[in-house]
Amino acid sequence: MKRFLTLIVTVLLFAVAVVLGLKNQQFINVNYLIAQSEMRLATLLAIIFMLGFVVSAIFATLFYFKLKMKNRLLRKHNKKLCKELDQLRIALTFEKD
Repeated sequence: MKRFLTLIVTVLLFAVAVVLGLKNQQFINVNYLIAQSEMRLATLLAIIFMLGFVVSAIFATLFYFKLKMKNRLLRKHNKKLCKELDQLRIALTFEKD
């Protein structure tokens, strides 16, 4: 369900970008740090939209891998604690006897 909602939001944002692109066909001057070019506003909007998508995908991937590593570490720690708990239970049963 979460993936479906994410897909719907992405498609809606893409549709908004397309509509904005179709409404803005005039040429504009774009000044970079060291260069300048003239392009359609729709092209500039598409480039900025894709750059935003790529940057957010990179951050999401980094966050995902960080969570995966933390999850792996916590599972390892949990396994160690379970072994220790089993050893303590065994020791406790021997003490009662």
